[in-house]
Amino acid sequence: MMSFSAVLEDEPEDDDLFETEFRQYKRTYYMTKMGVEVVSDDFLADQAECYVQAIQWILHYYYHGVQSWSWYYPYHYAPYLSDIRNISELKIKFELGKPFMPFEQLLAVLPAASKDLLPKCYQHLMISQDSPIIEYYPLDFKTDLNGKQQEWEAVVLIPFIDEKRLLQAMESCNKCLKEEEKRRNTHSACLMYWYDKDAEFQYLSPWPEKFPAVERCHTRYKTIPLDAWLVEITHNKITKINKSALYFCGFPTLKHIKHKFYLRKSGVQVFQQSSHGENMMLEITADENSKEQMVENVASLVLGKPVFVNWPHLEEARVVAVSDGETKLYLEEPHGTQKLYMGNAVPPTKVAYVGDKEQSIWLKEVQGISEQYQRRKGIIIHETSIVVYAQLLTVMDSFDLMLFDCLSEEAVYRSRQDDESQSIFVPTATKLLIDYQV
Repeated sequence: MMSFSAVLEDEPEDDDLFETEFRQYKRTYYMTKMGVEVVSDDFLADQAECYVQAIQWILHYYYHGVQSWSWYYPYHYAPYLSDIRNISELKIKFELGKPFMPFEQLLAVLPAASKDLLPKCYQHLMISQDSPIIEYYPLDFKTDLNGKQQEWEAVVLIPFIDEKRLLQAMESCNKCLKEEEKRRNTHSACLMYWYDKDAEFQYLSPWPEKFPAVERCHTRYKTIPLDAWLVEITHNKITKINKSALYFCGFPTLKHIKHKFYLRKSGVQVFQQSSHGENMMLEITADENSKEQMVENVASLVLGKPVFVNWPHLEEARVVAVSDGETKLYLEEPHGTQKLYMGNAVPPTKVAYVGDKEQSIWLKEVQGISEQYQRRKGIIIHETSIVVYAQLLTVMDSFDLMLFDCLSEEAVYRSRQDDESQSIFVPTATKLLIDYQV
């Protein structure tokens, strides 16, 4: 990454000088990194479109599944954020295509030094000077640290592979595959394994010279078909939530909790060291006139119900206890119960009055929550009067419900006491509580 520094003053002429130098710096960046002679408006428009398309592909991938098997980002470097403009009218479409077969994928990603991982009939494509795709496997190539410290962090400047050329080069070699290799080179179903204490049998080793048999195997498995990962998103059949209120479970959004934001040097420690520069801080603004400050009122609203925690990423959890440091209301349930008390259902509640030792522990918990959020996340939550304890959602009872069913009553929650989550939370009710911690 190229270094850029300028002293920014309040005077208009200094602002103009800064803008002029910054534009020149960006122009040099594009000419040096991307090899263009003229940084035209068309070039910048193409950069913006490709980058937005990349962001959209990534979001689709994580929330909707693969939308294109063949799409790739066609540059080694990204544009400057200030050049991502005029994008509101972009029409982004993807062609689904189809995934590579295993050997095609390996040939597309492996270097020539790893040729032995492929069948012999393909290996010459990576090393022979007569190979029609030999330029994809250079012995010597440039790298660019681009502001990084370690060699493995560098940008590797090798050409992007043309999918059509790759498949065309492999076509004449496919007939030389052995039968066993043909069986390997297929897409097949996934296998889901789990422990079953009632299952016990001997599992023979497929390679007894190296590994002994498993004498007491307690494992079962089931086949997951290939189409199980296709997620229907057209009519939002999976989640039962108001899409205008929560876009997707886990989707980061600042929408639900009132806050203000500003830049301040706060030494936020995102990685190993505290930041020396300014941090973007989020300050929670609570409603001081709220009538829900009584712990009993809060418990009646959320105890036994699903809420979303770890704001702004919003993971589902089940509330199991509420405490203000003096009184603690918690679910009185048999061990292992994971029921949600929806609607008018009244959860079995027990009230405990906290002693001096427990009050001291509660105060330390509150202090720890505040310090953790400010030091590691840059979120200032101020005074906390009530702590809400909850169990994070872990998995669904059946495979069909496992995919993102955010509000299912069949959800499985962590049951161990030390797995209880403590973080800013958003209830699933329409009235949002903004100053309590989970």
